[in-house]
Amino acid sequence: MTFQIANIILYSHDGRIRELPFRIGELNVITGASKTGKSALIDIVDYCTGRGDCYVAEGVIRRHVSWFAVLFHAGDSQIFVARRNPGPGNKTSPDIYVQRGTAIKPPAISALVKNFTLDALGEMLDAAVGINENEHRPPAGQTRDPLTATIRHALTFSFQDQDEIDSKKILFHRTGDNFIAQAVKDSLPYFLGAIDEDRLLKLSLLDAAKRELRRLERQLREISNAGSDELLEARALLEEAKSVGLVDERVAASTPEAVIGALTPLASADFVGSNFVVGSADDALARLRTERAVLRKELEEVKSELRATRLFRTENGSYRREAGEQRARLSAIGLFRDAEADHAHCPLCESTLETPLPAVEEIAGALAGMHQELQAVETESPKIQAKLALLQERETGLEGRLRENGQRMAARIRENELLAKQRDDFVVQARTVGKITQYLSTSVRSADNSALVRQVEEARARVAMLAAEVGDDNAQERLETYLNIIGRMMTDYSDALDLEHRGSQLRLDIRKLTVIADTIDGPVPLQRMGSGENWVGYHVLTHLALHKWFRQKSRPVPGFLILDQPSQAHYPPEKDADDGSIAALADEDKTAVQKLFSLIAEVVREIAPSLQVILLDHADLNEDWFDAAVIERWRHGRKLVPLDWINI
Repeated sequence: MTFQIANIILYSHDGRIRELPFRIGELNVITGASKTGKSALIDIVDYCTGRGDCYVAEGVIRRHVSWFAVLFHAGDSQIFVARRNPGPGNKTSPDIYVQRGTAIKPPAISALVKNFTLDALGEMLDAAVGINENEHRPPAGQTRDPLTATIRHALTFSFQDQDEIDSKKILFHRTGDNFIAQAVKDSLPYFLGAIDEDRLLKLSLLDAAKRELRRLERQLREISNAGSDELLEARALLEEAKSVGLVDERVAASTPEAVIGALTPLASADFVGSNFVVGSADDALARLRTERAVLRKELEEVKSELRATRLFRTENGSYRREAGEQRARLSAIGLFRDAEADHAHCPLCESTLETPLPAVEEIAGALAGMHQELQAVETESPKIQAKLALLQERETGLEGRLRENGQRMAARIRENELLAKQRDDFVVQARTVGKITQYLSTSVRSADNSALVRQVEEARARVAMLAAEVGDDNAQERLETYLNIIGRMMTDYSDALDLEHRGSQLRLDIRKLTVIADTIDGPVPLQRMGSGENWVGYHVLTHLALHKWFRQKSRPVPGFLILDQPSQAHYPPEKDADDGSIAALADEDKTAVQKLFSLIAEVVREIAPSLQVILLDHADLNEDWFDAAVIERWRHGRKLVPLDWINI
């Protein structure tokens, strides 16, 4: 889905509106003098796409604007987002107004009432740009938390302000902050398309399989460890049985088998009277049975919901395909142009029809309805994978609790049976018999654990299979392939600019977030390249190559790129003429500016209408194509904030 900027709107304190409309899928140029508000546009869009604080510079804009708003073009719909200006000295405002539709006009200031939270705005924009469930998990041994890519990460590739575009150290927006830089490194593979879209669900299944394996291994380990102390424990029990009169003092046993042979008869002997009953044990057993019934009911509900969710996922995909086919068939209406045709007679024999043919308008209406329904399914699709993962985790947890409940019930029943046999004058003997019985049951389990060993082996095989499916090897191979393709695009673009190392193979180093030129003398990173012209040029061509890739692969990254002052290496503010002309520049500077702007325009035309570039600059080229791209010139009193807002 194309996500671009249709309009930037400012509201004055008395309700007047300043609109700055943009053309979708084209190069949009705003040229003008310094201190007219060009650089504030990036901060306004950044604020209206969910940034926590407002970074619009203190001054005229902060004092004279009450609300900032952006109208986004999202496929066939529009999203209007307005945020209250926090005002001078304040960092942010919680007031957010959102409106969705197809032909939105800026509402009056009186209509701007908070109806969204910042978190809700982020989630809505994530869905609008097409970001699915995702999660990056750091490699083992690293302490940082898993990362979910959002539109805030995607916008890193959509902004280049004037302090970043000529930097030799920072390639992407705000990556001077180490935390943001790490987030870009972690999220870029997802945005490039190197990560499997079903990875989150597979990771959840892998987590559940690992938990089950750990449980089985712990159980097997406990049984195995018990065997090493078996002889000591068995002898101690035999001595205790002798001391309470259960075994003749003359009985001797030196091996585990002999000791167990002496203890085994005691476990089945009736040493306690049948009158002895412990009520609390019966109560505990009743509670366990009630708990088991509740767990069974809850597990059945979860299983039912799982089946319904899986069915919904299947039907949702089927509906999308069927609706897409119906929309394609209805789109045939575009072949008919005569909306006024006679629908009551046969177009071939002119005989009167019992049922008139549907009018073109009716078919078009059906197409529009189908289109809206399909769009609703695509943009408002629930996060089914995350729900499936949660339900599967609940199912595993409930099954584990049922197993534990069964074990506790069995233990309680055994205890009740022993206690029911005890007599008041044989309490001590009964306790010893209980110990012996418990020991013998443990000994039997440790002697026959082959079934548990098989379960552990099967669990390990399942973990290995799932780990292979979500392994990083395939993702890393795809990532390297994609970066190589992007590097070739960068190299091709560099041929159009007079840059140092332009004949070398260029590549994007995702680990260091920089551009590297592979030369015969070795790799040369951006930081070791000289001159502002090179830094600006490599910034621009890197972002153009990335956006071309994003558009070719239909990746969930906004389809706009805002470049602030890319000509500054050749046309700094102090050289700005009254009309922005570059005629007074040296020939090599004029040529460099023209080549840079021409490359931007050429790439936009090449992938139109998927990419929108907003170019903010002092320079104003005397070229027809450039003049056609200019949407406003901010000179001679014309600025972002109208003068009559200021001179009140």
